[in-house]
Amino acid sequence: MRIPLFLSFFFVSTSQVLPAQEVLELNITQRCIYSGDSMDSELYRFPDSDPVGTRVKDICELGDVTPDFEVVQTNVENVSAVLDSGKRSLLYSLDFVEKSTTLEVIGALAHEIGHHANAHTFDPARRNVEEIEADQFMGYILSKKGFPKPAIEAFLKKMPASYGIGLGERQKAVLEGFNRAERAMQLKSLPFDNDPKIEGLTLPAFPWPPPACNTRFEFPEISLAGLKTLGDVERKIRLALDAKGYAQRSYFSVPNGFALVTQLEQYNGEDGSVRNDRTRWLDYPKKDNFGGVMDYLKSVVMPQKGYFRLFVFVATNQAFGGGAQRVSKEQATAWLSQGFNKLPGSIAVVPFSSDYNVTALVYEFVVPESNRKPEQKCPSPLFDARTHLMKSGLTAALRF
Repeated sequence: MRIPLFLSFFFVSTSQVLPAQEVLELNITQRCIYSGDSMDSELYRFPDSDPVGTRVKDICELGDVTPDFEVVQTNVENVSAVLDSGKRSLLYSLDFVEKSTTLEVIGALAHEIGHHANAHTFDPARRNVEEIEADQFMGYILSKKGFPKPAIEAFLKKMPASYGIGLGERQKAVLEGFNRAERAMQLKSLPFDNDPKIEGLTLPAFPWPPPACNTRFEFPEISLAGLKTLGDVERKIRLALDAKGYAQRSYFSVPNGFALVTQLEQYNGEDGSVRNDRTRWLDYPKKDNFGGVMDYLKSVVMPQKGYFRLFVFVATNQAFGGGAQRVSKEQATAWLSQGFNKLPGSIAVVPFSSDYNVTALVYEFVVPESNRKPEQKCPSPLFDARTHLMKSGLTAALRF
């Protein structure tokens, strides 16, 4: 018996499509959808798209991100980041990719990769903070890719963010990331650090005198022996930070010197030691385990206590005290994106003489269990600056 042509086509097409429709077993409770409000309750895994994989790799390289997430083509509206039992996934719609502009695709992918890069947990209580951080990462990538600001603004208006983030707030976050990348690329593009063009890139000034409520430790003279320039001082500090995992830092000017600021770090409040897990770089408390049902229920309704610190290394020949103003946790965190990514050569070549001092300032913040508002430890810190340096491993790395 001859089979009608249309039935033959049906059998062939279904035999090719159905095997590819593998059900994607994924709990999508903890997620971000780039634009849109809902996600299908049943997702299917489709064959990966090589162009998308290439774009993801490019974004990760530009953002210095380790791609510790699985990239999956599935039936989502556009792009989504998901966290399921510690496993991270980046979901995308091939239909969205093929029908959208290059800027829209890279922007949506970068935003969701930004969530994974910042180890976000998609906690509703932190939704605004996490969305802003992801937007900052997106702005950084779009700048590195060479997209102009007007085109980015048009894109943000065309594809509004989910989760109630206002357009103005979002534009500000994207611009912060954009400007940071622009400064970094301007510095990197100079053939020499002492290129005359560097004069047009003024190193941002650190608040001076430094904001109040810090604990400080002055480097012993013997630890600075043999250093000839401020560049030598910076290199000594930078190598020590690299050795102990402080990969992100920012540079500012101070009178006749520089300040190097590290990323905000969560540490163990019991003894000041480093948290050697993903919670180290979270900017909010996260409990590692639960002692029972009541402990778990308490954690759901009441934030866990968290301890945070950041280091500021100041090299100057000027005496200084403490400023009248305190610094909030949000302001201190913002320092990382406000400075330069390396020390300009015009400062690095300045001779380092005996009248210079190098001082480590430590700013501490605590988020108490009873509320979500960070409190700066002032005037009595949990630990002095030398203890913080020792517990972080930096005293050993700095060799004093």
